[in-house]
Amino acid sequence: MLQKFGLVGALVGVSALVFALGPTDVARHTPVRQALSVEVGGGSLVVDLVDGATPSQRDEVARLIDAELEWVHPLAEDEALAEGWVSDVSAAIAALAGHPLVESAEPEIFLHPTAFPDDPMYDRQWNLRAMGAPEAWATTTRGAGVVVAVVDTGVTQVEDLAGTRILTGASFVPGTRTAADDQGHGTHVAGTIAQTTNNGVGVAGVAPGATVLPVKVLSKYGFGSAAWIAAGIDYAADEGADIINLSLGGGYSKVIETAIKKARARGVLVVAAAGNGGRRGVGYPGALAETIGVSATGPDGRLAPYSSYGKGVDIAAPGGDKTKSGGGILQDTVDGKGGHHYAEFQGTSMATPHVVGAAAVLLGQGVSADAVEQLLLTSARGDGWNEKYGHGQLDLAAATQHVSGTLGGARFALAAVFALLIAQLAGTGKGFQLVSAGVAGWVGGGLFFLGGLPLPDATVVGLLTHPLLEWPAVLAAPDWVHFPLWLSATLPAGLAFLFGAFRSTRPLAFGLACGIGAHLLHGAATHTLVPWWLPATAGSMWLVANATACGVLGLGLAGAQKLEEARSA
Repeated sequence: MLQKFGLVGALVGVSALVFALGPTDVARHTPVRQALSVEVGGGSLVVDLVDGATPSQRDEVARLIDAELEWVHPLAEDEALAEGWVSDVSAAIAALAGHPLVESAEPEIFLHPTAFPDDPMYDRQWNLRAMGAPEAWATTTRGAGVVVAVVDTGVTQVEDLAGTRILTGASFVPGTRTAADDQGHGTHVAGTIAQTTNNGVGVAGVAPGATVLPVKVLSKYGFGSAAWIAAGIDYAADEGADIINLSLGGGYSKVIETAIKKARARGVLVVAAAGNGGRRGVGYPGALAETIGVSATGPDGRLAPYSSYGKGVDIAAPGGDKTKSGGGILQDTVDGKGGHHYAEFQGTSMATPHVVGAAAVLLGQGVSADAVEQLLLTSARGDGWNEKYGHGQLDLAAATQHVSGTLGGARFALAAVFALLIAQLAGTGKGFQLVSAGVAGWVGGGLFFLGGLPLPDATVVGLLTHPLLEWPAVLAAPDWVHFPLWLSATLPAGLAFLFGAFRSTRPLAFGLACGIGAHLLHGAATHTLVPWWLPATAGSMWLVANATACGVLGLGLAGAQKLEEARSA
């Protein structure tokens, strides 16, 4: 009896240890925001009403400031973003302060891109090697199933994007009907993220398996209103984007901050450029706490001379330095003459999509958005935060190795230990214990140690090296990793019904229950598993409750095994 109590105590202790050793949030360093300067006199006013505000409520607000307000864009109506001309901007903002229908009001603000103007050119892409992309390609699905919104000048499917899935998207720039690129910046950014790779043409992208959602918010002249950008961010979140790339910047905008906060609350990662000021002082929205702010490095790994730095920088990535031969970021983009060309750009605009591509690769492995953000920063090459490089320089190889090695190894060991303890608690034979522990380790952590071997790039290898709950990501459906019924005891219960009744298959059913239970518990502790639709605390409770159910199910299967062993003894 004493031994039984000891085993129960060991199970509880291991479970508690998983949570005690869970990750801590990485410290973020954001600047103190200066008060918005508003000039006296007439001008365009942007009013962000509460979500769902009706046209009559919009008109009610308009009458208070003697203005005619219109929705910024038909697609922005659900977010109730409006604008109009007022005779005195400062007075109008004061009149709307504290109004229950108004979230914020500000003068029209313009932002701009943060850039200067067997793939045969891959050898010229020093940037992909610098961030460890080739190593990551060998062990991941390269962002398959992940939707990346490029909120920029638009995206055109040029020659070397022909094999990349690009959605229709939308334009929020007045007078333009489609999200096609008429400037070149957005297509270049999209290429860094998801340029078609291994097609024998041009260059490569960081996450060639990702899907691109073009959102045009910058005009062909390279500027965009904060209202257009905020509406574009809202649209991207509504359309199911997993990540938003903001290779743009300028002054602070409350409506953009509100849009980004709403996107983050829906689990969307937002990555933004630090700016090209070449001095201390990070531009917005890159300086916001809700974005991953990116500074730029050149081919020598040093901060590029144009890159802004300071509080607000979270990570550094290759952005190019054209003062050095071949030092720009090479991608295929439109040439402004109806065709395309391979051009080197530089800027924090070019650094940002490297981080976005890396995030897409990690999301494609089934890692949650919050865990991806933490992982990018903790795996970056550096010795703590500094104002030039943030937490360090982007290292996708280290991040993917952490997922497959460190996390995989921890889950494998946890699952195997759980299976052994539960099997011993039931008093089963050694053979059952060893076989089921091996099955549990594989189900909970995958055969992670195979990831470093020169194995073929095949789906079956991916399934073997990933835990069972991450198989949807291997099969190009990473979002389904977070489906609540998938992250539950439903699958183990069904398999127990099918295989638990037979002695020959019972170790499989038992190992599956223990492996999935261990993975659910680990996911709750590390926030690497986040069930859809459930708030953070409720999601963790769901995972823990289902992990417990898996444990109880496993104990029942082990008990059945013990009874059968006793009868045959």
